[in-house]
Amino acid sequence: MVYHHSFATGGHGKDEYFGEPNKLNDQVDGRTAESCNVYNMLKMTRTLFALQPDIKYAEFQERALFNHVLGSIDSADGRTCYMVPVGRGVTHEYQDMFESFTCCVGTGMENHALHGDGIYYESGDKLWVNLYTPSTVEWKTMGVKLTMETDFPEGRTVKLKLELKSKSKFTLALRRPSWAKEGFTVTVNGGKVSQVPPAGSYVELTRKWKSGDTVELVLPKTLREETVPDNARRVALLWGPLVLAGNLGPEEWKWNRKNMDDLAVVPVFVTADTNVANWLKPVAGQPGACRTEGVGREKEVDFVPFYRLHRRTYAVYWDLFSPQEWNKRAREIAAEREKQHKLELATVAYAQPGEMQPERDFNQQGEDSEPDRIMGRPARRGSKWFSFDLPVDPAHPMALVATYYDDEWRKRTFDILVDGQKIGEQVIQERRTPHFFDVEYPIPADLVNGKKKVTVRFQATNGNEIAAVFGLRMIRADAGR
Repeated sequence: MVYHHSFATGGHGKDEYFGEPNKLNDQVDGRTAESCNVYNMLKMTRTLFALQPDIKYAEFQERALFNHVLGSIDSADGRTCYMVPVGRGVTHEYQDMFESFTCCVGTGMENHALHGDGIYYESGDKLWVNLYTPSTVEWKTMGVKLTMETDFPEGRTVKLKLELKSKSKFTLALRRPSWAKEGFTVTVNGGKVSQVPPAGSYVELTRKWKSGDTVELVLPKTLREETVPDNARRVALLWGPLVLAGNLGPEEWKWNRKNMDDLAVVPVFVTADTNVANWLKPVAGQPGACRTEGVGREKEVDFVPFYRLHRRTYAVYWDLFSPQEWNKRAREIAAEREKQHKLELATVAYAQPGEMQPERDFNQQGEDSEPDRIMGRPARRGSKWFSFDLPVDPAHPMALVATYYDDEWRKRTFDILVDGQKIGEQVIQERRTPHFFDVEYPIPADLVNGKKKVTVRFQATNGNEIAAVFGLRMIRADAGR
């Protein structure tokens, strides 16, 4: 799970499902990283370390704790998250604990009662220090009290103070994280430990300790990229163990294009420089805060550690292009924008399902239907039917364009009717590669002749439900698109 299914934050899965191993590129967007899953992974991780003290377990615990778990609770009001998405242009899936007490509310609360579980482990005369966080441990079998003072994770210094009833010989095993490379130091009572093992291993200090002894560590953090395994150009940005999230604006932002190519909403980064530290610059006086410099298209992006960014639209993963790759992609985007512009010129009316005022404006009606929101975009779905009244232009042939999302968790089948006459049927299969897409349904001329508006109805069929509809556009089909 950790090496073949994990996102940068330590989360896993999409819509409560695991995908194929090493296939994360098409999973990052949407409802990813369920809190219950991370809770269970951490519970298993702590147990596995107790059985076999391998540093790989401590490395995963640090990643999941300081990113997903801390990022799953709103510090303003204590709400926890069902999903803690990792994609591009996403928001936290906070739960209203008085209205929606899901499984992830329960494990979400318990996650934050377990911050201290797994910091220390003891066996015989050895004490493992796995996590660096302000804490105190009573090692009763050895008569030792150890107090940890640290400004980690945003700082870099750790100080351990020992209190003993009497001098005693034992081993402190201090984790040297895999990300703590050049500049990592350990001192005992001010004296530097001359030989330390490589990053991703334990510094074992065995000596006869006395009360008042101190151990100090310096944990240097550097900026780096982590790619998804199936796309070397889709990256998360990390500072030491901390995933950095890009702040994209208010939580309730409005989409002015219905895909991830709206660079004004979710920029991409263009650079030939492979060293992220050359284009992601620290913000003075704000530990962990950074800003891109000279690489953002169409804007630069402010970053902070993921666990500190709440009630905002954000991105964890980013598309990174070389200048040559971007030239090609820019031409594709220009062509897509021109296509969208022509579509808008052909539009007679556009209805936004799932938003109260637009639904009122177009007389939304229905039975067993409800609003939804996926990837920040409002929609309406249903188990029976729903309808909208849309204006038409009888002087031109008409067509209806509906927008769907190709990631329904089970098969959806439904008919599309205009004034009671079927003009199309739609099938959306489960578990396909997720993307928003449009379907155009021609409307027979006799259905619009002499009319100013028609009723467009979505009707469930074959015992299935209606997929989420994210947009309805009535267009002139002869507008030269």
